[in-house]
Amino acid sequence: MAAFSVFFMQSPSFLAHQEMLAAGRGRSNCQTLFGMEKIPSDNHIRQMLDGTAPEAADGLAAFRRLDGRVLVALDGTEHFRSSKIHCPCCSRQQHSDGKVDFFHSFLGATLVAPGHARVLPLPPEFTTPQDGAEKQDRTASVPRPSVG
Repeated sequence: MAAFSVFFMQSPSFLAHQEMLAAGRGRSNCQTLFGMEKIPSDNHIRQMLDGTAPEAADGLAAFRRLDGRVLVALDGTEHFRSSKIHCPCCSRQQHSDGKVDFFHSFLGATLVAPGHARVLPLPPEFTTPQDGAEKQDRTASVPRPSVG
């Protein structure tokens, strides 16, 4: 789990990042997500990985189905929405009453497998307005049913 956690966190200095989390929050991602009591050093992780044949490190083996393929579940969602706070990366939604909402959205992908109790989330891909685009994908207001 320690060797896998380095790739999962994608931090330039795995050990420094985990120590910072432990100091600031009392627990690190290693402890919370992977159940490790002691955080391995960068050198220890390198020693564990060096000399390991690439085929022995197939962490996706449990997810492979149908001739070695993996199933990826995708879902888009919003991460932030405000009518006042916004940045250049925000998408915007104009309502029929003139109100404008600013939001961040992303596409989340997760490796899943039928009959397997665990999933492997992949890093999110944030969506941003494209330069020069007059219309965004989500500019239309959703019609609301009339009450009465």
